[in-house]
Amino acid sequence: MPRAVAPGTPEPAEEPPAPPERGRDTALALPEEIRAQLPDTSEVRPRLGALAKADAGGVADAATRIRLAMLEHHRADVAELDRRETEIAAELARLVASAGSSLSELCGIAGRSDAELLVEVGDPRRFAGEGGFARFNGTAPLPASSAEGDGEPVRHRLDRGGNRRVNAVLHRMAVTQLRCEPRAQAIFDNARARGHTKKEAMRVLKRHLSNVVYRRMTADLRRRLAAASESSPQAA
Repeated sequence: MPRAVAPGTPEPAEEPPAPPERGRDTALALPEEIRAQLPDTSEVRPRLGALAKADAGGVADAATRIRLAMLEHHRADVAELDRRETEIAAELARLVASAGSSLSELCGIAGRSDAELLVEVGDPRRFAGEGGFARFNGTAPLPASSAEGDGEPVRHRLDRGGNRRVNAVLHRMAVTQLRCEPRAQAIFDNARARGHTKKEAMRVLKRHLSNVVYRRMTADLRRRLAAASESSPQAA
């Protein structure tokens, strides 16, 4: 589950879980008579599942037996990762539901991103407004030029400060919306037409999406507070 960690706080050292693709090279080194029993697909999970049922009774060399043992251990690791992923997804869904968030209704924000925003941002009232939220997440523009030339746009450089987790959510949201959201495409195209580079236009779009997220979070908060006020006992 996402955690609120201050920028620059080191993460605890931990052995990363094995990705499903890690066993691919090991499987390719198996004898042909075993590989012929595997499905013709690049997907790792069905190949590992078929390998567990494959007939390897005629295998005599120690190297192949070791590879088979490694792949069986890898299959168990992948199954455990899938189980944990399902549990975490369910927990995140409960978090979002209990918070009454509607962020996932926005194009480009899925349930995991919704939960990450709730955890990282907290109470949106702590920000003075859209500008304060933009400074918090690193999308506030940092001028890099005065645009003194005729027709030249004011250049802005990348702000590497702010909460990078929230910034990453906004970036994924921007990439998604550029594929399917006309409003986002228009903002990006207009920035390009004013002379901004593609990277600068993406920053313009992310700044706009920062406002969209902030407004949605404050609206959700007002709705929750109003519902709580209506359900509370009236003062005598």
